[in-house]
Amino acid sequence: MKSTILRFLVAGALALAGAFVSNAQPGGGFGAPMDPAQIAKFRADDMKQAVKLTDEQYTKVVDLFKAEMEAMQKAFSSGQMPQMDEMQKQREEQQKKLKAILSKEQFDAWTKHEQELMERMMSGGFGGPGGPGGPGPR
Repeated sequence: MKSTILRFLVAGALALAGAFVSNAQPGGGFGAPMDPAQIAKFRADDMKQAVKLTDEQYTKVVDLFKAEMEAMQKAFSSGQMPQMDEMQKQREEQQKKLKAILSKEQFDAWTKHEQELMERMMSGGFGGPGGPGGPGPR
């Protein structure tokens, strides 16, 4: 259960980090603010590449991620952190919805992909010492 909650927190933090950090950087380009639709598209693009979504699946996933990001943004902007049990329920609901959209093979591949992303984040993150994948010689 802890890993599921941690996975949800990491996914949410990754998605929102871009939005909050970029809001502090005025102007266009890489530092431009990302709205929930942009974040949803970014996440869906990652999923499309990782599990080979059809166009119909892609549209459904974008809609799902957008609704989740809007709800998450609203929760965080209220100044109160959601309770762990609430986040767990949201994660379980997301998994149910994804299972309805994806094939079993796609869902399993996505779960593995998310786990790998989480492990990379926990071991030094993306582009840390030694480049993508974590520590290494310079």
